[in-house]
Amino acid sequence: MSMYTQLLDAAVAQRVPVHMQPTRHGALNALRRTRGELTEGVAPAKGPDAVPVVLAREIAYDVALLELSEAMGIETDLRRFEQPQQERARLEEALKDYWVTHRRL
Repeated sequence: MSMYTQLLDAAVAQRVPVHMQPTRHGALNALRRTRGELTEGVAPAKGPDAVPVVLAREIAYDVALLELSEAMGIETDLRRFEQPQQERARLEEALKDYWVTHRRL
């Protein structure tokens, strides 16, 4: 397991208990918020906070992706995040396909 998947696993373990999982709408809102945070206020190119800030934003987005995918019945697994960019792209595409097919939330 890569260091990234270990960090993602720890973040997922800290999320809300199963009986309090967000609704699809709530999960979608979280995904939109964290997606915006990925691009807003790009971390400084230098300095000790640059890498942790970017990493925290990516992990928050991936947790939101996992939650929404779970709510929509799209299969994923933390191990697929060994290559985070690839799994993000796969899940984003699967979510787009879901909405094109179902046209509802």
